[in-house]
Amino acid sequence: MFNKIQKLISYSAICLTAVSTNLLAADCSSTPINPNGNEDKLQNALQQATNTGIPLRLTGTYYISSDTKVYLKKDLIVDATGATFIATSSLDGDMFSLDSHDSLSSGCNSSGILANVHWDGGDFNIANAKVSTVVPYTSLTPASKQGTKATADALSIRGVTNNGASKLNQLTIENITVTGTHSSSDPFYLAGGDSGILMTGALKATIKNNSFYGIRDAAIYVSAGGDNGVYGDHFTLSNNYIERVYDGITSKRGADNIKMLNNQIIDAVVGLSIKRVYSGWTSTNVTISGNTVESSTRPISVERANNVTIENNEITNLGDIVAGESTPRNKYGKHYEGISLNGVQGTNYIRDNTILGITGSREGSTTTYGVVTRDEDGRATTGDTITNNTFSKLDKWVMRF
Repeated sequence: MFNKIQKLISYSAICLTAVSTNLLAADCSSTPINPNGNEDKLQNALQQATNTGIPLRLTGTYYISSDTKVYLKKDLIVDATGATFIATSSLDGDMFSLDSHDSLSSGCNSSGILANVHWDGGDFNIANAKVSTVVPYTSLTPASKQGTKATADALSIRGVTNNGASKLNQLTIENITVTGTHSSSDPFYLAGGDSGILMTGALKATIKNNSFYGIRDAAIYVSAGGDNGVYGDHFTLSNNYIERVYDGITSKRGADNIKMLNNQIIDAVVGLSIKRVYSGWTSTNVTISGNTVESSTRPISVERANNVTIENNEITNLGDIVAGESTPRNKYGKHYEGISLNGVQGTNYIRDNTILGITGSREGSTTTYGVVTRDEDGRATTGDTITNNTFSKLDKWVMRF
């Protein structure tokens, strides 16, 4: 009799677990529910939102210990204004992954449908998170922060499946704050995690009005995706505030039609950049305008691109101490360079920029160049018109390597 009662209790527990699991599992029709600070329900709420395309409101404080992974299906519209997401020291990987999957992104009658993603608001703190294995200068990562994953971003969005299918149409991220360090004076290499925002393969993206404080890699990292970077175009990155980072805003893998507008960056090894990554991959149509970059080793750097316009930017304190280090971290040499064109061709304008070098004791002990041109990836820099710029306190206004 006792054994029968035990079996009945065990069976009832199994049934209850199955029912509970079913209730928590995302479906294709229910309205997503605000977890209001319950991190155990956060992933399900986000998955339910993209399963249905119904907007989701997030409030409360969430302590994140593992990757909150969501597979894009239909539109994902999130208003996280006032919500706070805090990484625990157990987080080893992304805080949020919004991914495209070969099969899982086809559920809920979403096969062949391109999703739009709009994320508005929220405070993300990744100071306690483990650092990814692929950040710049891994030797600088404190032993207690060394992670095991190749990505550890606050908000990661991947718009192309492993088999190369496009899933992400238009991405908008606005009004979020990402903090990566415990102290407002900590340099980038003491930060937790990896990048603030990472996005690959959107057909169009707008990332605006966000703030970043102490980021281990890039505050904003956007990239083309798919075979040979076939997906990734029309990225506009504007009105963002960024301080104490390795990279401020960077676009990689040959994404085209890039605009970096009216951003403010302070204390960055590299401020605004187009980076090649793979040989032969080329970005076309790049505009970098109206930005201010203070205390940076390479404030504006463009690698292997065609048709570049860099205008009306203000670069100050070139030659200043960056990340608490008096010697510049510059892959091109032991100097500071305001605007660099590296393997840039086509029709290119560098105009109406202000580049001011550091004054005081460091003025005579640093080497600073206003505009630099050089070869990159076996390609010479050609077709550049450098005009109507203001230079002050520099070793050389224009340096052609």
